Amino acid sequence: MRPGWWRRNRVLLTLPILVLLLVFAMLKLSPPRTIILNWDYDYAHNPPCSPRLADNCVTGFRVFVGAPDNRSQQLFVANPVDAGRELRNLRLGATFKVRRFGSLQFCVLAVKKGLSTSTTVESAPICMKRLVLPFGIGSNWAQ
Repeated sequence: MRPGWWRRNRVLLTLPILVLLLVFAMLKLSPPRTIILNWDYDYAHNPPCSPRLADNCVTGFRVFVGAPDNRSQQLFVANPVDAGRELRNLRLGATFKVRRFGSLQFCVLAVKKGLSTSTTVESAPICMKRLVLPFGIGSNWAQ
């Protein structure tokens, strides 16, 4: 090293770059977060599909991260097994892992079979933004 290499100006310029690289590396190496989404659905007007009812019924729900026109990590949640019972205001849920952090949008929409079994219809998505932090930070208060 030459004399004067560690001048104050060089340290002030390289220190923020090193900190940003360290933070970026920590975020890339952080484990994925487990996200649990819960929602209610009232089957009063749209009954669930069952062996008796094969058309014009709700087959399940699509859950995804992102905007409705840019879906990622899409997941299909079928109706509960006990679809023959009383299903009004039933609590449903989905669990998946995300690697992204920040303000993420999560959406749920219902999928319905049409009057002919070859057509399916999706409801308008219900979306909600949540703050997702790395390393389990804020797991309790970010719900």
